[in-house]
Amino acid sequence: MKIFLLEDDFSLNKIIKLSLQNKGFFVDSFLEGYSAVDVIINNKYDLYILDLNVLGFDGHKVLEIIRAEDLNVPVIMISAEMDIENIKKSYTLGCNDYIKKPFDFEELFLRIQYHLSHIKKDDNQDFIIDLGYDFSFNLIDQTLHKSKHEIELTSKEKLLLSLLVKNINNTITNEMIHEYVWDSKEMEAVSMRSIVHKLKKKLKNGMIINLRGVGYKLISL
Repeated sequence: MKIFLLEDDFSLNKIIKLSLQNKGFFVDSFLEGYSAVDVIINNKYDLYILDLNVLGFDGHKVLEIIRAEDLNVPVIMISAEMDIENIKKSYTLGCNDYIKKPFDFEELFLRIQYHLSHIKKDDNQDFIIDLGYDFSFNLIDQTLHKSKHEIELTSKEKLLLSLLVKNINNTITNEMIHEYVWDSKEMEAVSMRSIVHKLKKKLKNGMIINLRGVGYKLISL
């Protein structure tokens, strides 16, 4: 899963990022709102963690921008602000959770797990997806198994397979891959083809279909 983090305290930002990475998440972190918004516009994330008081666009403004594009993606606000007006405004603008600083990292992790699993339940989708041919993929842990044996994936392969699985039997365009797997739309096409080729070799032949000039599709049999 891909997480966006906005936190202006350098030390706390680093601790949260490293802790989430150790839990298997992919994290893009930012210290101020202007660069954060620029990235949000061009990329897709599974969950957002926003500090309220940051330089540039504050957490509330960033939340508004996120909600203008996506009404369902989970957003967790983190702040030392204790007054009810800030909390009320955060929920009014569409946040899913509000955690007051200081907090225990395990509390943040539990809430992240809850909101990610809640989305899957709303989509009527299990966490572990049967891909056929004894392959399965865990959407939360982003782990691929064949006959209960885990198949090692690189970070890019995990993100790409996660995107394919979430859109199983449907086409994912090259643009969707650019937004989710890479952080820039200027990625070279050869890089994408290389990752797809390596992922194909770890699955059964024919499971990933290339739609020339359009994108790719994962076929569940």
